Amino acid sequence: MMARFARADFGLAALVAGAVATGLLGFAGLGETVSNGLLFAACLLVLLALFVLAVRLPLRGGASRASEWAMNAAIVCGAVAIVVGANVALYRHDVHLDVSREGANTPPRQLTDVIAQLREPLALTYFYNAGDPHAVGLRDLVQIAARNHPLFVFRAVDLDKEPGTARDLGVRVYNTAVLQAGDRKVLVENVVDPARLGLAALRVLRKHTETVCFVTGHGETFRPMPSHFHYSHVETLKGHETPGAGDVLEASPEQLDRLELALNQIGFEMRELVTATSVVIPPDCSVIAEIGPRSAFTADEVQLFGNYLKGGGRLLLLLDPLSEISGDFERLVLKPVGLSSAAAIVVDPLNHFRTDSDKVAVPYYPSHPITKRLALTIFPHARPISVGQPPSGVAVVVLAASSQDSYLKSPQATVAVTGGEAPSANRTSQTLAVALEGTWPGAGDDKHFRLVVAGTSKFASNEYFPYVSNGELSLSMLRWLAEDDATPSVAPQPLKLPEIVMTSRQMRDSFIVLEVLLPLSTALFGMLMWWRRR
Repeated sequence: MMARFARADFGLAALVAGAVATGLLGFAGLGETVSNGLLFAACLLVLLALFVLAVRLPLRGGASRASEWAMNAAIVCGAVAIVVGANVALYRHDVHLDVSREGANTPPRQLTDVIAQLREPLALTYFYNAGDPHAVGLRDLVQIAARNHPLFVFRAVDLDKEPGTARDLGVRVYNTAVLQAGDRKVLVENVVDPARLGLAALRVLRKHTETVCFVTGHGETFRPMPSHFHYSHVETLKGHETPGAGDVLEASPEQLDRLELALNQIGFEMRELVTATSVVIPPDCSVIAEIGPRSAFTADEVQLFGNYLKGGGRLLLLLDPLSEISGDFERLVLKPVGLSSAAAIVVDPLNHFRTDSDKVAVPYYPSHPITKRLALTIFPHARPISVGQPPSGVAVVVLAASSQDSYLKSPQATVAVTGGEAPSANRTSQTLAVALEGTWPGAGDDKHFRLVVAGTSKFASNEYFPYVSNGELSLSMLRWLAEDDATPSVAPQPLKLPEIVMTSRQMRDSFIVLEVLLPLSTALFGMLMWWRRR
């Protein structure tokens, strides 16, 4: 009897136990998406357990007719209550499942991240052309992203059916999105890409404009933002289905066009700052960006930077191995907060981009607002940043560092792409980027400065900006310096064909699995089957 009972009820008990376990994990605070997924699975297990239990119930019982009617009514009421409760739970904890290979039914991160992190109401009205399949697809994706977000109100309007509403909002063409937050409004015309809507949402959510002043006059590659950008089109399989999927930005590799375009898309303003002719830093500059200087700074410029930081300034300093930062600059800008830097190139034989060991790959980061949600980043031709004991009142966080197998080479030396190494090289982890904040030595307690120093400017250039998380890192540095945390953080559009980028270790592991273990296992299983059948 016990054995028969165990065999009959084991499956039902497993379903009930699984439903209870996943339901409890759903309330464990694992994040909205994971929690909703667990609660969704718990509801499905409960419904399946109810079905199994219903199949096992006898059609007729041995009690009186009144008792059978009462039992059947109780079973029906209980089943209805469970089904209604399960549907309510599924509605309140909605989960979107996309089984398409290309993720065609999933909204892009640029849109979902903004909606998920909303702190104030946002209204989006989309005037679309019902005969345009791309516009209808955008409407459906936004509806998916808007589920269960009370702060986001979405309305799709067929322009041909409601021309008066469109006229009142200033809409003149098909596929125009109108975003409103408070008394601010942004209008985006000819849009069928939901990622553009996410970036437009950032602009309308911004209550004041941040200005980044780029220092020039020392060989920096910054140039004022052009009136228009040049794009080329590459034929891809996805490009036939999604407009703009094959568009590639045409720009010089060393320039900062992609960074400027990304800043413009989230509502930042940019302008040139010639420190050689400036007496003080303009007060409307939210952040000063010194990216890739080549020639040395004058004594007056160094004093200008020092006074700016001492007065609570925000400075992004992206150096290169050939940057001239010795002398007064190092003494007045770096050493007061415990930093220094040698003119050398970090070589990492363990973690690097493709086969170039002087292009250091960083897969791990500390907990910091800049590195939040970052994946792999690449630091090509980076000089080391030496971090000493910071003065009192200054907090230092190492944002990125190379592996323990790293060593240094002269910037004039040619680094072997095979990762060749000098036998006498001193191997240790090298700091590639740091973030500092606090009170500058000798300044008042009310002067709170922020400083980010990195050993390369190339990760922000057009050549490396679209790779992995380099674009997100560049934007995160500037947004943290500007204290721009009122709006969500999103990934910039790479405007580059998608690629799979792996570290040297990942390439080695993939080679071993695909080129060695897979063929070897196929041969071994074939020999085993032959041996058993011979």
